[in-house]
Amino acid sequence: MKNLTLMGLLALVFFSLPTVQGTDQNRPVMDVIIVDANGDLDGFLVRMERIQGVAERLKLKATLRVFKNTFAADKTGEIRLYWELPSFSQFADAETKLHADPEFLAVLGEMDQAGQSFKSELLSIEITR
Repeated sequence: MKNLTLMGLLALVFFSLPTVQGTDQNRPVMDVIIVDANGDLDGFLVRMERIQGVAERLKLKATLRVFKNTFAADKTGEIRLYWELPSFSQFADAETKLHADPEFLAVLGEMDQAGQSFKSELLSIEITR
């Protein structure tokens, strides 16, 4: 009886697991990061160009874009970094490769020394039909 109950439980778990499609892992991903450039937007943009170069060297299918809020009430002037990736799986791959790359880590260290930081992050999966 115990084995039957265990097998039933395992079958229930197995058949209720979401598929890759069901978890939207193949949909485009937008990683939105709010930035504190610490008053040095030009220096921050140069660092982002270097990070884009690292992404290209690593052959990541990621596009990096930086925007500045306008007409945004108390958020006017806020800097947002956007990483666009073809899928959640490729986002995970990109994060793994970037955080193992010495040049990427050096740029993050330079940002830290310059008092620049990522204040918050929002990961979104595209749902456009």
